[in-house]
Amino acid sequence: MRRLHIHCRTSFLFLFLAWSMLAKAELASVNSPISLVNERLFLLDDENSSLSPEQAFALFKRQEFSNNIKNKVSFGFTQSTIWAVLPFNNDTAQWQSKVLKIDNAWLDTIELYIFTNNKLMRQISIGDTQPFTQRQRNARMPSVEHAFPRGQSYVLFRFRSQDPMTIPIYIGSDKAMVSAVIENAYFYGALYGGLLILLIYNLALYIYLRELKYLLYPIYLFAFTSFNFTYTGHGFWLAWPGSVALQQWLMPTLMFCYIFSAVMFTIGFLNTRTFLPALHANRYRIYVGLIVIAALIFVSGDRSFIIMIQLAMLTVLSIWMLLVGCLAYKNKDPLAKFFIPAITMGTGGATISSFATWGIIPYSQWAFRGIEIGMLLEMSLLSISLGFNFKLAQDARKSAESNARQDPLTMLYNRRAFSELVHPSWELSKRNNSPISIMLMDLDWFKRINDQFGHAAGDQVLEGVAKEIKRRIRDSDIPLRWGGEEFLIFLPNTNSQQAKQLAEDLRTQIKHISFNKINSVTMSIGVVSATPDQMDLDQLITLADEALYTAKENGRNTVVVVNNKSTLAAN
Repeated sequence: MRRLHIHCRTSFLFLFLAWSMLAKAELASVNSPISLVNERLFLLDDENSSLSPEQAFALFKRQEFSNNIKNKVSFGFTQSTIWAVLPFNNDTAQWQSKVLKIDNAWLDTIELYIFTNNKLMRQISIGDTQPFTQRQRNARMPSVEHAFPRGQSYVLFRFRSQDPMTIPIYIGSDKAMVSAVIENAYFYGALYGGLLILLIYNLALYIYLRELKYLLYPIYLFAFTSFNFTYTGHGFWLAWPGSVALQQWLMPTLMFCYIFSAVMFTIGFLNTRTFLPALHANRYRIYVGLIVIAALIFVSGDRSFIIMIQLAMLTVLSIWMLLVGCLAYKNKDPLAKFFIPAITMGTGGATISSFATWGIIPYSQWAFRGIEIGMLLEMSLLSISLGFNFKLAQDARKSAESNARQDPLTMLYNRRAFSELVHPSWELSKRNNSPISIMLMDLDWFKRINDQFGHAAGDQVLEGVAKEIKRRIRDSDIPLRWGGEEFLIFLPNTNSQQAKQLAEDLRTQIKHISFNKINSVTMSIGVVSATPDQMDLDQLITLADEALYTAKENGRNTVVVVNNKSTLAAN
């Protein structure tokens, strides 16, 4: 429980810090001189991709571009070439240096043509078909710096991509852009740092527990992190800056890995073997089906088609995961109460990002990052749920251990627990050479009680006797249900006279207890006392058993004390 609480507090503290940094980043972006300029754009959809830059600019000058007054940023999947013109007016006497940034790392073709006095002054290519070694600025997002002369200039953009066409265009000073990069570093540092912490924590749980769900969760988490690391441009920027082919094909590949790991995690995380047996039985068919679908769409070689199908699969996956979670909850799976809200968070964030990418909802950085925020919340809650599952497993283990050592009827320890419980007291008595006594008790004619009054009445007698034993002994004494109707009490630092007195008190008291229709219950008791240097524990128990047998032979309802192996005293 303590470990779970620590993990919960750590997770929520991390989320609070991450959210604080997000709020700080958003506030900084609002107050910074960097501007999203899409509403100032003029747009043209070139369906045949047949225009040259000069032709496109001529069409703009003839006012055949449409004014983007609705601040459109996303165009979904399109085979068209999108042309955009950003007018820039420098009304100062000095040249103005500005950075133009397209805040999307996955676009294939981004070309800028800068016109001044209606003349093409500069041409730059910065899409992800350009390795970083050929880019003007070594920045994660495609960007270019340009000094604008006094007067009117125009920046003509040409966009073409097999990926979803999302073109958020920002303009600002180099210093402001650097500040924005730092703010983004805070966000992604919190995101990847948090995901790494969760991954390491749950890997450690798997190594400790060797339970499959604790391995499937880090795999699922790692698949998402790898996919995110690729489509945000971090991989291309930091890990493979010169490999265009790797950048373009790794994203759909990792997207499939993420989908596949999510399906495996859902089936493995929830207790489907117990609560959804049909799903569990068909899990391998589902895995093979996913691999076959992936093989078929990848064989097409059309990256746009592959990504489109996988985005559709992501949508279906989200609905399927929620449905499976609801069915598991209906069937009383305790982990489902964590799984459903976690997947809802991840699905909600992914849906917002998807809608922003498709242009269904207005673009904003919050919406664009919705999948990352949602998945961070989802992963954290799932990690907490695994901690909860760990607690349940530990409680079940402790309960099983306790049940194995404790008699469920009388709540006394059983014979299996004897050696473990007695060993410390025996060693202490051996060191101090102090006397030890053992009382072995057996209820008289107990079979008759069961036969005449029923086993429920017999159980009531056993419970009553156990309560009386516990009421009369010391905290240091160890009472056990030795088996059937037999009880044993281990009495450390107790001589034969003291043990005999306790035995007589118990015998007398139990004789006067009324058990409903049973008028009287009696018991025979064998008592043995010795010091550890005189005999070992097994010999003590053997002598106690002999004393009990003598008490039975002497007519029952009596106490027999053994002072040593040759002398018996009957009472």
